[in-house]
Amino acid sequence: MTRLQADLRAFAAAALKELRITRRYPAMYLGMIFWPVLLPAVWVLMAQAYSGGNDARAVAAFAARAGTSEIAGFVFVGFAMYMWLSTILWGPGTALRRDQMQGSLEATFLTPASRLVPLFAPPMAALPNILLTFGVMGIALWLLFGVVPAPDAAIRAVVITLLGLPAMYAIGTLFAAGVLRYGEIGPVVQIVRGTFVLACGITFPVAMLPAWAQFGAALLPPTYIVADIRAVLLRGFGLADVVGDVLITLGLTVVIAFLAVFLFRALETSARRTGMLSRF
Repeated sequence: MTRLQADLRAFAAAALKELRITRRYPAMYLGMIFWPVLLPAVWVLMAQAYSGGNDARAVAAFAARAGTSEIAGFVFVGFAMYMWLSTILWGPGTALRRDQMQGSLEATFLTPASRLVPLFAPPMAALPNILLTFGVMGIALWLLFGVVPAPDAAIRAVVITLLGLPAMYAIGTLFAAGVLRYGEIGPVVQIVRGTFVLACGITFPVAMLPAWAQFGAALLPPTYIVADIRAVLLRGFGLADVVGDVLITLGLTVVIAFLAVFLFRALETSARRTGMLSRF
């Protein structure tokens, strides 16, 4: 067996382990069904209330900034991105922290497997949860607000989501790397997620941000992912219309992935030197 084959086998085993741990706590799935329906529905109802019951002038003002008059669709797509960010930011870091507290992280580092396996494998286990969340939100959007995207638009949205997976994957691993050195990344995750929510057009259009914030948003992959999903779902755009955004997203993915690897290796060296691997 070659070194690459061994690392791939270790990668699959680590991802399977995370899936088994999630399966041991089925009550967690209740939250994945409840919150993705309740919270965005409340936001939509609030928007309708503040707009005077979908007053034509308010809807026109919203459409001028968001590019669509479909408030419910805009909110639900944004909250889907919020749930995606939450899963991808918390998941890998929590997995590394759990292994550190249980003592299995040190044992893993004693094996000949690549040190990058425990960093990049846990996010794979989050994919089923993300898909479940998206499915629940799509059904809720249809049943509660009657928004049913055309089948071809839904397929284009799936394509954009799949193309955005590596970028979100890289973001999760980048912040998980901090666990090795600092133990807890909860406060950092809260700050980063809040920044993404405010800057990436998740809760309101990027056009409403000041110019300097719009420049910062252009450096964050979620800005393009959520905008492109809304474009193909709610505005009838084709994949050719968003190919520029997709290329930018893939370019940012490469940069973030290299940064995650560099940070992980640097912090691993520091943790070994200071003994942080065995502290918690």
